[in-house]
Amino acid sequence: MLNKLKTIIPTYAIIPLALALIVNMTVYVGVSALRDFLTFSSLETPLDRAIPFVAPFVLFYVLAFVQWVLNYIFIARESKEVCYQFALGDIIAKIICFFFFLFLPTTLARPDVPETGLCNQLVRFIYQMDAPVNLFPSIHCLESWCCIHAALRLKKLPHWYLGVTIVMSLGVFASTLFIKQHVIVDVFAGIAVFEIGYYFAGWLLSKKKKA
Repeated sequence: MLNKLKTIIPTYAIIPLALALIVNMTVYVGVSALRDFLTFSSLETPLDRAIPFVAPFVLFYVLAFVQWVLNYIFIARESKEVCYQFALGDIIAKIICFFFFLFLPTTLARPDVPETGLCNQLVRFIYQMDAPVNLFPSIHCLESWCCIHAALRLKKLPHWYLGVTIVMSLGVFASTLFIKQHVIVDVFAGIAVFEIGYYFAGWLLSKKKKA
């Protein structure tokens, strides 16, 4: 099993990516477990309320998980330096998210979704599995912005990858709004938090390199 993993992800990338995954799960699941002790507010605006519910966008929302896995495989295979900055940036970004989730907890009223239709059923399943917490910043948008950032930076990617990544990521951003998982400010906060995490990761790694 480990040997097969090494053919996909270089050895140097296994621990950083595993740590990033552990931090992500700890932050998301940990704060969700505390939701009964938190007081939630809503950041929904009239513009958010004007956005219709469009169930087929759930496909972008679900396929985002595939996009993220592929993205980090490409990041891992680019170089040790690139891998470390993205992994550390992701960890820093998720720690920032943790403080927002804990000290500025937000929620969102969800619509009644019909039981008929595959897309509606997928939305209902997501609603059942994922409580309307941990919304600001949006981790879905954070990770999809990471995909765009990586597609712009990595040099070992096929030429078509950037275009596909941009279309897919924009679809993910839209999906969070159209299936009423997030509000507009959550999207931009996710983008901003990734950029902050990535910047400080680069700064920390450059300081270490000079030491």
